[in-house]
Amino acid sequence: MDYGYNLTQCMFSAGNVNERRRMGEVAGAGEVVVDLYAGIGYYSLPILVHSRVDHVHCCEWNPNAVRALKSNLESNGVAGRCTIHVGDNRVTATKLEGVADRVVLGLLPSAGDGYGLAMDALSPTGGVLHVHGVAAAGDYAAWADGVTGSLREMGGGCSFDAAEPLRVKSYAPHWDHVVLDVTISGG
Repeated sequence: MDYGYNLTQCMFSAGNVNERRRMGEVAGAGEVVVDLYAGIGYYSLPILVHSRVDHVHCCEWNPNAVRALKSNLESNGVAGRCTIHVGDNRVTATKLEGVADRVVLGLLPSAGDGYGLAMDALSPTGGVLHVHGVAAAGDYAAWADGVTGSLREMGGGCSFDAAEPLRVKSYAPHWDHVVLDVTISGG
């Protein structure tokens, strides 16, 4: 899998390598995925290249990242299974209501503004949210409780099952980039 980008215009973190690999392993055959903060395809590309998902919807508003994402999709031979929704996801993701089996919320330091969009994008039967954020090193539980609490407030009659938060990489001294997989059903 190849990534291409102009490093003066887009960011890339080599420290995300394990999470990128994991994303290619957790997505299931036939699934539809929404990536609310796609960038150059950090998580979407591994999903498309290494799993058998039907389709990935990528939301991105940085024109430089969109150019790189298009190029990356083409160079990896997966452009036909991805739709790029260019613009502010608060507008573009409204067209994705009820389509997703899983939603990636890979924005740091917090993807909190996207929780409502992610919940709306999930299929009526539910799905999985991959919520990224920044937590105090060694105290991921407090961060995870905050995430699940926020989701429960907007989840109505849904059922929530959160996995243990996973460390992705160091973010700053005493702070880690973490991800929480939350399975949501019913509603």
